[in-house]
Amino acid sequence: MLMVIDAGNTRTKWAKVQEDCKLTAMQATLNTKLLTSALKRQLATADKVLIANVAGDPIANQLNIMMPPDLKPAFLTPEIETCQVINHYQQPNTLGADRWAALIAAWHMHKQPSIVINAGTAITIDALGKDKVTKKGEYLGGTIMPGLRLLYGALSDKTANLTAGAGGKIDVFPRNTNDAIETGCMNAIVGAVVLQMKQLEKHCAFLPKIVISGGDAVKIAEALNHHLKRVIVAESLVLQGLALIGEELV
Repeated sequence: MLMVIDAGNTRTKWAKVQEDCKLTAMQATLNTKLLTSALKRQLATADKVLIANVAGDPIANQLNIMMPPDLKPAFLTPEIETCQVINHYQQPNTLGADRWAALIAAWHMHKQPSIVINAGTAITIDALGKDKVTKKGEYLGGTIMPGLRLLYGALSDKTANLTAGAGGKIDVFPRNTNDAIETGCMNAIVGAVVLQMKQLEKHCAFLPKIVISGGDAVKIAEALNHHLKRVIVAESLVLQGLALIGEELV
């Protein structure tokens, strides 16, 4: 049985993969509680493990410690092409493993141009096109920006009187500080997505889908729906991409 693990900056998610690449028994834990989580017990039932790790060596070391003695995990490194998706990053192996897995999952969902968003501690907004000759997916490039909590934290840490409080809501013309912060931070994200979408639409002459995953996916999708159509919230996009990659590697 293949187990796939998505080790993000704040949380680690994992799932078992069935023969048809469907995910089952999905769970998650904070990275600070990884060693005491249920993952170690579940790893005893796996014969293959594929990991996308963007949390650095400390989490990689913890994951290695948790493995059964006879199980050697594979850590995903992006390549020039995987699962019918071409990687145009200048140095393909330096692309975040989570971004690569999410792009592959998004391509196999629709096989058409898409903006692929991972909305976690950081937010990545990636452009996925379609090669006119091979009809394969092609990763064109993308952006990285602070996630919502980092945006809130930047204001709290670097200003005297701007601290995001509970109850802030998005408004067209905010008239209190909490609403102004909530709206400003969300507008920054929405604006970045809309700009990337328009650039991809121009490049492909095709209206892209917006595929979004991650901890803040639902909240951001609600804001995007006021400006864009074709917004899809995809649960566990990174894990699904890992499942597809794992099947190709077997």
